[in-house]
Amino acid sequence: MSNFDFLKPIDEDLYRIIADAEKLYADEYFEQSIVQTRRFAENVCRSLLGDKVVPDSTFDECLATLQDIYTKNIRQRELINDLYFLKSQGNLSAHGKKVKQDGNIALDCIKRAFEVAINFAMFNGAPAKTEKLEFSEETLVMGDKKNKKKSALKEKYIAKKKTAKKNNLLYKKKKEQAKKYVYPSMIENKKTAMKTNFLGGLIIVLAIALYIYLTFIK
Repeated sequence: MSNFDFLKPIDEDLYRIIADAEKLYADEYFEQSIVQTRRFAENVCRSLLGDKVVPDSTFDECLATLQDIYTKNIRQRELINDLYFLKSQGNLSAHGKKVKQDGNIALDCIKRAFEVAINFAMFNGAPAKTEKLEFSEETLVMGDKKNKKKSALKEKYIAKKKTAKKNNLLYKKKKEQAKKYVYPSMIENKKTAMKTNFLGGLIIVLAIALYIYLTFIK
């Protein structure tokens, strides 16, 4: 399973490139995954340009050309921004001296690549429902359910999901308890209510008596 299955019938080569990025991420090869998303972005860019791209053009030159063409709407501008992001992060990972293995950046890159793939698909006549597809982190981490291979990332995701489920159940339980709980009220206790009424009446009588004394007698 892949978040990018919708891309396969549109461009199988692009699908394979980004599906490999997902596998690399699931196996915790985060930097390699980031570099693979950059490769995906460059190939998307060249595919969109078609015969407008010069064979020896660099990725930067392709992006500049695409930017001159794709400025008509928000979707096109978002696509350009995502492509630039994937290029810059891919370059940092490919040419960095130290291995950071940053899973957060890798996840962000794959999510950006997902948006790029959606836009690319829409530009190439994909069904309207494609636009409503949502990225699934579970699909990314767990992959094919038949694959029983364990990894620290899978274990972490499963533990996170179990904790969230446990917290949700605890919240629901407390909410139900709160609904059933009857808050104490002085009015519900007859003796307390009578005592309260007596004291209230006495205070009113004393106040009236004091007013009469101060006004008419004194």
